Amino acid sequence: MAEPTVNLIPNGDFRQAQRGGDGLLPAHWDVHAPLDALRPTFRRTTREGARTLMIGGNGEADCFGWAATTFSLPAGQTYRLRARFQITPDMNPQQNLAFCIIAPGFNHGLFHFRRQPGLWVEAEERFYVPGEGTLQAEAQIIFRFSPRGKVWVQEMALEPCEPIPPRWVKVACCDGEGDLAHWRRVLRAAGEAHADLTLLPETFAGSDHWETLRGPACALMSEMARRHRMYVAGTVYNENPAIGRRYNAGVLYDRAGAVDGVYYKKHPYTPELYMGVTPGTEVPVFRTDFGTVGMMICYDSWFTDVCELLALKGAEIVLFPCAGYYRSLMPARAADNGVRIVTSCLHRANGGRGVWDTSGADVTNPGADPSRRAGDEITFRNVHEVPELGLLLVELDLSKSPAPANWGGPMRSAPGGRRNRREQKRLLYEELMREQCRWWE
Repeated sequence: MAEPTVNLIPNGDFRQAQRGGDGLLPAHWDVHAPLDALRPTFRRTTREGARTLMIGGNGEADCFGWAATTFSLPAGQTYRLRARFQITPDMNPQQNLAFCIIAPGFNHGLFHFRRQPGLWVEAEERFYVPGEGTLQAEAQIIFRFSPRGKVWVQEMALEPCEPIPPRWVKVACCDGEGDLAHWRRVLRAAGEAHADLTLLPETFAGSDHWETLRGPACALMSEMARRHRMYVAGTVYNENPAIGRRYNAGVLYDRAGAVDGVYYKKHPYTPELYMGVTPGTEVPVFRTDFGTVGMMICYDSWFTDVCELLALKGAEIVLFPCAGYYRSLMPARAADNGVRIVTSCLHRANGGRGVWDTSGADVTNPGADPSRRAGDEITFRNVHEVPELGLLLVELDLSKSPAPANWGGPMRSAPGGRRNRREQKRLLYEELMREQCRWWE
């Protein structure tokens, strides 16, 4: 039998009480607050038969404090961090809590919280600690901005685990104009290069071409997806006679040639409205066999909402078919949201094809911006171009998502699409909407 894994966090189940004093705090743990007026309540107690660390608000909406313990952390290994806790109904762990591992030059924590019966919550994350030797680390449980909420932490555990395998996916994008015979050649070249996913430009069949989702351009994408066992995406001007509507429709086909999902452009360019294009209202993500994919189309890129929503819904790759775009926006969209962006552009002179990783690095020129400090993680490889077809192929590792300001790890770096790295008391979306609809006075 394998030996049981030892929790590296001292007294991570809070069974031991501090010696001396009043015994209200767990052994090996200290509590902190930047100001006495902000200090939450900390107390070791019993909850449903188990010892817990209770942390509660002090009545102040600005309350902020944390419990911490120190321990030795061997570097050069992969670890699993997990926590189990119960909350009051007015608590949202993605806003009011953070579970962190902090060491010199390294930080990480929990990002994905899952509801359990009885207001219990569980979370787990795996990460690699680079370097050599042993680091002096600190485990922190941060409580913030909940005046009356309470959390009962039953366990916080850090254990060595198996390495995280890379998740390489080969993507292909392109630029230029052509007829369907040309796009067949592009798709054939991408398929023969064993692309997992190929993106065609916006309305690649022509800006005056309208079809149903069974039309010739859609049939071509479906056929070539099935023939080369790859995902294929692109947009068409879609006419739906059954409901009397026209859309700019982005369609994703799976490896069998079936429709995996459809996205209707949310922000049509004004001339499209004159053509009868109706704005879409939904921003879906699509589950593929290699990861989660979303889409934004051309003029969508001038607005922050589509890409941000895709990231919050879990998109790892955002497909961006367009007719032309402002290329300098792409590093921001990728880095703001912690996503990879794959662009295929109809007009080569108006931006061209491109791929950006989560740190905003252009795979064809990753060192272009000296202010980007994403660390030395290899997030892409095998960049290959086929100039005569306007084709770019690259392999992306979806297991690594560094930020452009990666100060040792994701807990102290740019927020990206991580919900609980947004450290404000309230979001501004409602106020933005009110201002958007406000009449001039």
